[in-house]
Amino acid sequence: MTVPSHLPPDPRNARIHVVLVEPGNSLNVGAVARAMLNLGYTNLHLVAPPRYDPVQAAVSACWAGELLHEATEHATLDEALADMQQVVGFTARHGRHRPRHLLLHEWAQAHVAAPPGRTALLFGPEDHGLTQEQISQCHWLVRIPTAEANPSLNLAQAVLLALYELSRPNWAALGEAPRELAPMRDMLQLDRLTDEVLRRSGFIYEGTPRPLPDTVKHLLRRIAPDRREMSILLGIFGKLNRVLQGRAPVRALEGNPATGGDRLEGEQPHARGDRPAGGAAEPLSEPGLDLPRGGVKRG
Repeated sequence: MTVPSHLPPDPRNARIHVVLVEPGNSLNVGAVARAMLNLGYTNLHLVAPPRYDPVQAAVSACWAGELLHEATEHATLDEALADMQQVVGFTARHGRHRPRHLLLHEWAQAHVAAPPGRTALLFGPEDHGLTQEQISQCHWLVRIPTAEANPSLNLAQAVLLALYELSRPNWAALGEAPRELAPMRDMLQLDRLTDEVLRRSGFIYEGTPRPLPDTVKHLLRRIAPDRREMSILLGIFGKLNRVLQGRAPVRALEGNPATGGDRLEGEQPHARGDRPAGGAAEPLSEPGLDLPRGGVKRG
């Protein structure tokens, strides 16, 4: 089953409105539009942008040009917030006269649990953030945790983090479908083939401590293969076993479409048990693969 790699459309996103108050850098505005579209949000408002250049903003907007084109410009913040049912201000500033901040994840969880309707996410100018007067219009203040050494975020980074946190409930749709693990009878068959390969290759021998082969089996169990993966493992170990018994030639490269049928440099035509010209297949004097011999040192 193909695992989805993109967030599914969410109609609740239409209730979120990103409001940039007096953004001073057009490239930042374009980057905000790109971040919004990355996560499926499309309502962008610009409040009294002093030097807004839509052409310059389009440079950093990537595929969000249409979102930029449809952004709404307002002369005042009151105008931008008139139809909103909740206003959330993003600021890192603390003060005795400022309301208590919620951390980003706290606010996002509360918002998802009880969506309030049309919600404005308010971001201030890049150089000084929201003023006290603008903050007074907010229902909530939200702080994005950062390191003390450099607490300031770029405008587009702050918007992206806020919207990303809001999108977390949609991540469940991206989870992998439950895997159907291989049945135990296949695992027992793999155990048998593993034992035979280890012994025939000389990796274990009479006197090898019992924990060694058991360790290999436990390693394979921890992989927890599904049915397809188990089929591959059984095929690999089955082939190795037949080669080590001399019942199958080793054809590592010749005839392999992935390598174009080339041989290894300096290799003789029948070095891997290939059929020499005019004769029968040459038996393998040593049954086949260059597996390590004596995995546990004798004596």
